[in-house]
Amino acid sequence: MKPQDTPAEDAEAQTIDEPAQDAAWLEYDSWRWHTEGSFPKSQPPEQGYVHIGVFLAWLASHEMLDGDWLRRSGAEKAAASIRDRRVSVCAMRDITDGRLASDMLTAEGQGFTGAYYAPEYGYVRDWRKVFGKRADRYEVPDDWQTYDRIEPLVELRYHEWMDAGRPELMPLSRLLSLILRFVGPKGRRD
Repeated sequence: MKPQDTPAEDAEAQTIDEPAQDAAWLEYDSWRWHTEGSFPKSQPPEQGYVHIGVFLAWLASHEMLDGDWLRRSGAEKAAASIRDRRVSVCAMRDITDGRLASDMLTAEGQGFTGAYYAPEYGYVRDWRKVFGKRADRYEVPDDWQTYDRIEPLVELRYHEWMDAGRPELMPLSRLLSLILRFVGPKGRRD
C-alpha cells in the first residue's frame, strides 16, 4: 500500500467533478506496479491486472464499491455487469486505470481491503497458494474460472476478518505459526 500525497498544484487543477483525495487515501495496488520492471516479456501487459480485477470483482459482488465513486467514474453498469457475470472478470481495468484504491470502496470495503491486501500476507499470499507458479509468471487467466477458484478463500478471509472484530490487519495467528516453524527451536526428532 502506498499513501498518496496530493500536491497543492494538483489540487488546484482538479475540476468540480474530481473530488480532492484526503490524506487517508491509499492505493492498494496498481497495474503499472506489475507491468514495469521485471514483468515477463512473454505475457501481454493485461495479465498484470488479473489479480486486481478478480479482487475488484469480489468487492463488486459484495456491494463494497462506493456508490459515489461508481457514479463519478461511470462504472455503475460495469459493476452490475460484473456482478451478473456478463463481462470479463477484469472488465473494470480501463475504468479504474488499472488501480485498486480506497476512494473506490465503501467503508467496509476499505476496512477489509486494508486488512487483507497487505503485501506481507493476505490476498497476494492466497493468490500464490491457489495458483502457484502461474501467479508469479502472470499466467493466471482473466476468466470466471479463476474467480471461482479463489473466491471461497477470499470469502473465508472476509469472515475471519469479521469474526476477529474487523481489525486493521488480518489476524496474525497463521502467519505467526508459519514464522515459528522456520525460526523456532528445532528440537530433537527421533
